[in-house]
Amino acid sequence: MYGCVSLSIGNRSIANEENKNANDSNTVYSQNGKTMVAINYILPQRAGQFEMLTKTVIMPAMKREDGEVFKSLKFLVPEEQNEDGNLTYMFIADPYLEEKNYDIFEVLVSQYGRTRAEEYFDRWISCFAYEQEVISFR
Repeated sequence: MYGCVSLSIGNRSIANEENKNANDSNTVYSQNGKTMVAINYILPQRAGQFEMLTKTVIMPAMKREDGEVFKSLKFLVPEEQNEDGNLTYMFIADPYLEEKNYDIFEVLVSQYGRTRAEEYFDRWISCFAYEQEVISFR
């Protein structure tokens, strides 16, 4: 990931004996279950709009919709552009609460009604350089 602050974990793993074996010397397991990472590649000319919509529309809607989901989410902002000029933003859900709803469009519809949600979501999606990638970890 270009432009995001990275944490070096070296060869240590989080102490969780039930998940550990001899081949896990470079593995970190989430203490709380699963972790989900959504990687967002954003056009540089749309970065301001993406951040504004995320911070003032999407995250507040998530908070009102479900406090547990909101508390599990972190929104990471890049320090610099990628080599291709785009920016990589991330949402990290840790823990990822499988029984909960993380679908941004559904939350927007619930909080703002379909018409307004479509407007917000269309503006948010127009910021993307590439399709969002979602990865789950244990």
